[in-house]
Amino acid sequence: MTFSSMACRASKTTTLCASLALFGVVGLVGLIGQVKVSHAEVIDVPSAQLTMNDELREDIYQTLYHLRLQHYTPNELDDEYSARTLDSYLDLLDPNKTYFTQEDIDELEPYRYKIDDLLKKRDAELAFDIFKIYRQRLDDRTEKIMALIKTDFDFEAQESINIDRDSFTWAQDQIELDETWRKRIKNDTLQQLMAETELEQIRENLARRYQRQRDVIYQLKADEVFEWFMNAYAREVGPHTQYMSDLTAENFRISMSLSLEGIGAALQSKDDYTVVNRILPGGPAERSGLLGEEDKIIAVGQEDEDMINVIGWRLMDVVKMIRGDKGTKVKLDIEEEGAVPGSPPERVEFVRDVIQLEDQAAQLSSVELPEGDDIKKYSVISIPSFYSNSGQAKSGTKYTATAHDVGKLLEEVNESDSEGLIIDLRGNGGGYLNEAINLTGLFIPQGPVVQVLQQNGKRSVLRDKHNAVAYDGPMVVLIDRYSASASEIFAAALQDYGRAIIVGERSFGKGTVQRVAPLRYGNKVEHESQIKFTTAKFFRVNGGSTQYKGVMPDIVLNSGEEDEEFGERSYDNALPWSQTAAAKYESSSIPVDKIQAVGSQHVQRSEKSPAFELLRQNSQRIARNKDIKELSLNLKERKATRDQLEQESIDQLNAYRASLGLESVTSETRSDNPLPGEDEHWNVVYHTEAARVLNDAIAWKNSMITQQTAATAGTETATN
Repeated sequence: MTFSSMACRASKTTTLCASLALFGVVGLVGLIGQVKVSHAEVIDVPSAQLTMNDELREDIYQTLYHLRLQHYTPNELDDEYSARTLDSYLDLLDPNKTYFTQEDIDELEPYRYKIDDLLKKRDAELAFDIFKIYRQRLDDRTEKIMALIKTDFDFEAQESINIDRDSFTWAQDQIELDETWRKRIKNDTLQQLMAETELEQIRENLARRYQRQRDVIYQLKADEVFEWFMNAYAREVGPHTQYMSDLTAENFRISMSLSLEGIGAALQSKDDYTVVNRILPGGPAERSGLLGEEDKIIAVGQEDEDMINVIGWRLMDVVKMIRGDKGTKVKLDIEEEGAVPGSPPERVEFVRDVIQLEDQAAQLSSVELPEGDDIKKYSVISIPSFYSNSGQAKSGTKYTATAHDVGKLLEEVNESDSEGLIIDLRGNGGGYLNEAINLTGLFIPQGPVVQVLQQNGKRSVLRDKHNAVAYDGPMVVLIDRYSASASEIFAAALQDYGRAIIVGERSFGKGTVQRVAPLRYGNKVEHESQIKFTTAKFFRVNGGSTQYKGVMPDIVLNSGEEDEEFGERSYDNALPWSQTAAAKYESSSIPVDKIQAVGSQHVQRSEKSPAFELLRQNSQRIARNKDIKELSLNLKERKATRDQLEQESIDQLNAYRASLGLESVTSETRSDNPLPGEDEHWNVVYHTEAARVLNDAIAWKNSMITQQTAATAGTETATN
């Protein structure tokens, strides 16, 4: 989540994965948009229908053509890829290793090095054979689960459950798997007991959850199973490579639209969970502050209907449940990012709305800093995404685009008594590349902005061609770990030109370009499957890539430790950082002494700041919770751990509230006593600190000028 949303949620939480943007620069995620959910009768797809057909054979041929010949790093499909594809497919089907046993895996071993040969023959029948085994294991296990749910568990016993997914291995046999499931269902029951749910209701909830998981899998059609298998291969090529069936391709088109009807969040699948990938500016989720990046969605319910647990569901099905008409309500049970594993979820409710492009437009605000008897004013332009309706606006519709809108706001800045400018790109996941180039051009004379290296080795330099500069005053650019793609291009360019001080945390590191290509051709095509793959890489004008490493701020805000398992570097098979020749540009850099001096002043301030102390404590709590590998299945111990961590969070929050002159809260009263201004409160915190950094930078420059003037005057006096 962005700095501001993280801070906002730090104030209310019990304890605490290029573009991530609306325009799909990082990769396809389920975007909560405009399709209504329909509740159909469960009809199992017959096994006989799960088989190859001519359309799927053609998809294999076309996919291999694009990925072996046109991908940025083309790779030959060989035995190594075959083995990795098999492991990836099994991981997609059974990520927690709770249905297959080692005996099943051993039976598949003869095919480990044959998938490459089969695909070259346009044959993926093996995918359906494995899936049918998986369906049967799931069906058998569901029957056992229903019996387990009725168990009278001993919650006073001293035992625990392993939740370290990286350590999971296949059970040797059904007896070992039975024990794994006994603990799993016991933990499911305990978790709901902690939420003070009646035992009979818990049993009903769990029975619905696991029956639904079984039904979802049995409703998968041939093209959906094929999609899973092809993506097992595609994700071994790269994290932004994806095969899309007709239905997924349609969801992708929805995600590219400019008007979205829903709650305003992008989702992705992680393990068994649907996870919030990005909060869209202007939507119900962003306005409420109740949902944040990395939150897990546990259950979904319509306004007057029961909650349905969605753990283990396909992303597409969860998205369909959350979408709906404007004005209707949807309920979500969420597990907040960094929450203690096994904690009861929190229920939130949203009124669906239409998310318009205008809601994501650049906004102008200001920060005032007292200095003696004076007050210094600094302008802030917040840019949620790099947007444009050029070529899409209907007759009479107002033209809107990032650079155009910011240009108008800069006219106001220039006419004001502002001492400097802050560009806030926190949470900006990217968007239109041309807008990043045009925006850069508002602050520099004409020159190169970004370099693009194509798959064929051709290098092009994209330039700002306008010599006029809309604003030439002092600047700070705020970024965070969610600033990606076009945001990184803009921030990197201003850093390379020495035009602005970059402040915040390391950006996402998404420096690649994807292309979407159709796989089926002709006038009679009914199902429009597609392949998305990487074709080019972005490079800064200084020759370094924004890929993988991201943009490192000149001044890293003292708000907590960096999450090393986030961003592009967290993806398997992500393209590495690399370098190309620098473009010809008038390079400049901010003096090292200046950065060191201003950075030191920030650290001194932030160490004494109650707001930054709360953020650091929140960061530490999240890191500690991620390190938890085992959960107690003793109800008393589990509650004691939860209560201890909740009280720690309350104490830290109250220390901050006291610094603001606010009354203390308890876990029961916290939600009814938000911080003043809620999310905007934290925007002010970060904007104010950015303004102080800018103020220090201006003061440093003025002191250097004064020293130089004094030195010059002294030389002239001595000469005279």
